[in-house]
Amino acid sequence: MSMFERAKRARNLKEGYPEDKGLRNGHCNRSGCLAPLTGRPHYWMRDHETFTDAKLYYCEPCADQFTRWDKHIGAPIRCTLETDDA
Repeated sequence: MSMFERAKRARNLKEGYPEDKGLRNGHCNRSGCLAPLTGRPHYWMRDHETFTDAKLYYCEPCADQFTRWDKHIGAPIRCTLETDDA
């Protein structure tokens, strides 16, 4: 387990979220969603808060919402579909 993952798990528990929020095969990182990701497509974006370039994972509906917003404001698309070779 990476330092980032250990810190993320501890922070999640401290804030009352599932321990695996935002982690691969955990729960969607969007606090208003928290959908389980196991067995479903994973979308990720860089964690810019910690400056570690770690990936935070989101479910497909949340990734779609981020992408629609990014397109609406003309910003770079933040969410990327995780592939098996990633």
